[in-house]
Amino acid sequence: MRRFSRTAWSQGSIVIYLILILTFMARAISSMMQANNPLYAHSLGVRLAEVGLTTSVYAVVTMVVRFGYSARVRLHDVPRVMTIGFVLLTLAIAGVLWSHTFVEFLIAIALAGVSTALIMPHLLSLMGALSPAEEREKNLSYYSLALSTSLVVAPVLGTLVLTHFRLGGIYGLLLVFALIGLFVMGSNFKRFQDRLAKDAKAPALKLRHALSDLSHNGVYTRSFAALFLFNLSFAAAMSYGGLDIKDRFHLPYSLVELVLTSFFVASLLGRLVVSRAVHHKRLERKATWMFWSLGIGGVGLGLMGWAPSLLVFLVGFWLLAWPHAVLFPLVSMRIASSVERPLLVAANTVAQSSFDLSGTFGPLVLSVIISHANMGWGFWLIGVFQFVGMAIFVAEMRQELLHHRQVGQRPMAG
Repeated sequence: MRRFSRTAWSQGSIVIYLILILTFMARAISSMMQANNPLYAHSLGVRLAEVGLTTSVYAVVTMVVRFGYSARVRLHDVPRVMTIGFVLLTLAIAGVLWSHTFVEFLIAIALAGVSTALIMPHLLSLMGALSPAEEREKNLSYYSLALSTSLVVAPVLGTLVLTHFRLGGIYGLLLVFALIGLFVMGSNFKRFQDRLAKDAKAPALKLRHALSDLSHNGVYTRSFAALFLFNLSFAAAMSYGGLDIKDRFHLPYSLVELVLTSFFVASLLGRLVVSRAVHHKRLERKATWMFWSLGIGGVGLGLMGWAPSLLVFLVGFWLLAWPHAVLFPLVSMRIASSVERPLLVAANTVAQSSFDLSGTFGPLVLSVIISHANMGWGFWLIGVFQFVGMAIFVAEMRQELLHHRQVGQRPMAG
């Protein structure tokens, strides 16, 4: 019996490691493409006014595929869909390298958006579905660490590539990442499929019914709202923060890039704190963690808006990294524990659509504000979103506190 259990545990651990590898590769590719696509379009001779189309096309296509297809995928079909996603991702990156016109480039970018929608939300669903209940929160914290690590390591590798090659070298590196992901996914397809055998008979999911069920799940709706409100501020701050410090403190572009990278380093450190808290079972009061993290982010945006010096701006920027570190892993854990297994794919796909929605509207909101005021006022006003998010968790946080006190007052057995 012990031998069987050890073998089963080993097989389960292999699956978790494979998901982490795929997560790192896929997130590194998506983040670096989003950062470098405008530069690549500009290198093709595209006018500055048209460069923004690269971001819009990617975001819109990703969102359409998420809701039009990915959210309705059955859990048992996820490995097949993800394999197709990595095939399309490989073709998309190759298409960027072979494109000679802006139209060809946009087609490749649209294909990359399709692949992102077929890969990213399903990785999270696999991690939640294939982790034993007692290991789920720990594994989801590792998943968030893989995401954060890719956001730090990938730009460093990209910078090293650019010291020896032209911009196309970045996409050569991403093509290697995509091929690694395709190999890992293809060679372990049956391993994933076998682990999801019990979901083979699940009926096809109707998105309308799934959204109705999720909308009646209070834990889910509060989690989605908090993630969306934070991401509105985050997307706006990342879009305009670099321009602000460039104009306000007259930094060279190399130091501006370093400041932006420091945000993800701070977020990675925060997620290490979250993982340690999970390991020591100190993360039971998740609503409380989310409440205070949003408050810290609001303070950070306030400091960024005031910022009489670069040091104050950096402190505010790094404080904003705390909710970035906390919210996504905790939302993932809350979804995995509160959503029924047949709804898991839809729940994660819809939750991740908050990134597309906020990436579309967050910078737009801030641009409207700064067109009538200055950047500082813009950061203060989008900081209000964080405090609205805090209000969402007040009642649940009080319930957690009451439950914690009741548990602490119970007499110990014996």
